[in-house]
Amino acid sequence: MSLKKYIDIVNEFSDYLRKVKNYSKNTIISYNTDLKHFGEFLIQFYNKEESIDKLKIELEDIDLFLIKNYLVFLYEQQKIEIKKTPKYSKKSISRKISTLKSFFKYLYKRKYINKNPTSGILLPKLPKRLPSYLSFHEIEKLLEEKDGINLRILDKAVLELFYSTGIRLSELINLKLADVDLSKRLIKVRGKGAKERIVPFGKKAELALKNYLQIRDISNIKNLDFLFVDNKGNKLYPMKIYRMVKKDLSQVTNLKKKSPHILRHTFATHLLDKGADIRAIKELLGHENLSTTQIYTSVTLERLKKIYKQAHPRA
Repeated sequence: MSLKKYIDIVNEFSDYLRKVKNYSKNTIISYNTDLKHFGEFLIQFYNKEESIDKLKIELEDIDLFLIKNYLVFLYEQQKIEIKKTPKYSKKSISRKISTLKSFFKYLYKRKYINKNPTSGILLPKLPKRLPSYLSFHEIEKLLEEKDGINLRILDKAVLELFYSTGIRLSELINLKLADVDLSKRLIKVRGKGAKERIVPFGKKAELALKNYLQIRDISNIKNLDFLFVDNKGNKLYPMKIYRMVKKDLSQVTNLKKKSPHILRHTFATHLLDKGADIRAIKELLGHENLSTTQIYTSVTLERLKKIYKQAHPRA
């Protein structure tokens, strides 16, 4: 199999992820990066001192032994760099394994190979990192515009919708004007895997959206049907939203990470704190599995334990 042949198959897999699985552009880039790295490993493992113009291996030759050699290579690289910043963290190694498992599962289903060599490979256990979130006080300070905070109309609408619905950044920028029902206070969201869900929003978000829509027609010189456009009439791109949210959050919190996803975590945590059913939160967030949503129960429990230790005389 030539290197070009491998790249062609990776490109075919990328098309599948985009057209069938509806994965985001950034996710597909990550998959491609991981598979390119694996291809480079194959070249090094098989060609060694020979020309790298050809990869002298067939897909069927990639077996469990070879996959394990790749994993050893990754973990050895981690040890080499341990005194500095690890070249491959446990999280990045886990991601690379996950990419290979998806790739070879695709090859097996398409009958490129007769056996999936990654079927017996398990993902390494990663320590659970509790999601960061804003306190009720910080959210109030941010959205009620107290203490001299003065949000632009666009910022206000974006922040209110993030906190009121818990939608992802990619979901927000792809909202169409037709997806918003102000009278019923509902939005139609297209999530991962092109799955649609209906999410309600509150009165504060409704007011912020109405204020924004009054200026949207002036900005929307290109007649786009997207809900959010900038003052030049362009669809908002992810980094613009990220920078906007980071700037606004910096005024109210000392959290290390200040991203749109923090508002999604805050939405879920505050709902749970107020007694919302975990299954309802799962549906609102668009999670595939309940186990993904259950991380927020850990956040709430940790907060309650902290309060208990601070307040109970026999803690």
